Amino acid sequence: MNPWHALIDSNAFRSFAKRGPGRLVFRGNAYRRLNIARNHVLSSRAVRRDHARFRDVRTFCFFVGHNKCGTSLLGGLLDAHPNIVLSDEVDALQYVEAGFARDQIFYLLFKGSRAEARKGRVTARRLQPYSYFVPGQWQGRASTPLVVGDSTSGASTRRLGKSPDLLDRLSVLMTGTDVRLIQVIRNPFDPISTMMVRGRRSFQNAIDHYFSACETLVEIRRRLGTASLLPVRYETFVADPEDGLTALCHFLGVPVEPDYLKACGGIVRRLPDRSREMVDWTQPWVDVVERRIDSFDFLKEYSYEN
Repeated sequence: MNPWHALIDSNAFRSFAKRGPGRLVFRGNAYRRLNIARNHVLSSRAVRRDHARFRDVRTFCFFVGHNKCGTSLLGGLLDAHPNIVLSDEVDALQYVEAGFARDQIFYLLFKGSRAEARKGRVTARRLQPYSYFVPGQWQGRASTPLVVGDSTSGASTRRLGKSPDLLDRLSVLMTGTDVRLIQVIRNPFDPISTMMVRGRRSFQNAIDHYFSACETLVEIRRRLGTASLLPVRYETFVADPEDGLTALCHFLGVPVEPDYLKACGGIVRRLPDRSREMVDWTQPWVDVVERRIDSFDFLKEYSYEN
C-alpha cells in the first residue's frame, strides 16, 4: 500500500474525517461536489484511454437494504469471482444522479474494488474489524469482467426513496446491460443495535430509521418484481455460503467455479454475530420492533430470539 492510501485508511485519519474536526469538511456538500467533479475528470480520461475495457460487461449489480446486514461479506465474496468486479461503499447511484456515463461508473467501481483488495477487504473497523479477503481468488481484478457492481446498500436505498425515478434513469443509462439488485435481509434487531452503537441513536430514532427504509424496500420490490431482485437471508447464507453463492452466480449469469466456492466458504463464520447483544434491550422496545416486523413479508419469522 502506498503512503497516501496508508494515510487515508488509517484509524487516525478515519476518526478525524468522520468524527473529528474533519467531519465538517469531508461530510460537507462542497467537498462532495468537488469529489464528484474530480471523479468525473479521472473516469473520463480512463475511459478514453481504454474504451474497450468494459465491452464484455453484461450485468450491473447493486445492493439495497440496510447497513450492517452483511452486504460487505457478500460483496467481498462476489468480488473474488473471476468474472465479477464488486466494489464496497462506492455509492454508485450518486454517479447516476450526477449524469456519469455507464463506463465512467464502471471504472470507478473497478477502482473501488482494487482499493478494497489493497486494504484486505477489512470491514467493521469501529466495532470488531474483520477481513473478507479470499486467498487465491480474484478480488480487485478480473479475468473477463461480465458483472460490475457495488455493495452500498443503505445509501442506495435512501437515494431510491428520495428519487424513485432513479431506477428509470438507471435503466436508460444501462441500456443493453442487465440491472440486478440484491437485498440482504438480516434479523432487524442486529442492524438496529449497530445503528445505536455506531451512530449513538436512541431506540426510537434507530427503529424509525430502520423501518422507514423497509417502506422504501417495499416500493422497490413492487416495481422490480422477482426477476431483477434477489432476496438473500444473511443467516441462511452464512450457514451454507457455497449454496448461497451458487444461487448468486446463477442470478448474475456467471459460471459456478468449484474452487471459488470452496475458497469463499473457507473464510465465512457459520454462526452470525448477534449484534443485538451490544444493546440492553428492554421488553417494551422488543415488543415495538416485533410488532413492526409483522408489517413486512420479507421480515417474516424474525424475532429477538430468532
